[in-house]
Amino acid sequence: MADPKAITLKLSILLIVMFNARDTISAIFPKVVVTIKNDIAPNPTPLDLTVHCKSKDDDLGFHTIKFREIYIFSFRPNVIPDLNTLYWCSFTWKGSPYHHYLDIYDERWDDCIHCNWKINNTNGGCKVLKEGPNFDKCIHWKSIELIDANITSRI
Repeated sequence: MADPKAITLKLSILLIVMFNARDTISAIFPKVVVTIKNDIAPNPTPLDLTVHCKSKDDDLGFHTIKFREIYIFSFRPNVIPDLNTLYWCSFTWKGSPYHHYLDIYDERWDDCIHCNWKINNTNGGCKVLKEGPNFDKCIHWKSIELIDANITSRI
């Protein structure tokens, strides 16, 4: 029969190794934090923005963001080479009959740990590179799709 003290020692060592490995992985592969700000120009009143973000593996659901407020989500990018993490979002607001789409994070191009976006109804999305109006990298909508009035469920 195995010595209970030896089993306890082995389990303790295993737990310490696992705990340290988790910290090491977290340090090497930090979480990415995506912030999306509703910057839809009020016409004449502020508009709510409905956001629906997904990846191949995760559906983050629908979220309504009031004018000038933010929605935040985070994730850990894929650690396996050639399996890039991609999150895309659809955006809708009152008065627009369209779903507007953007790739909000693409591991192939994005190297941000804190990815900050401002969504507006003229250009699409602007990735905030530094604070100030002249430092945004604006990206036009990847695609725009007419919302089918006969469909009762969302995408």
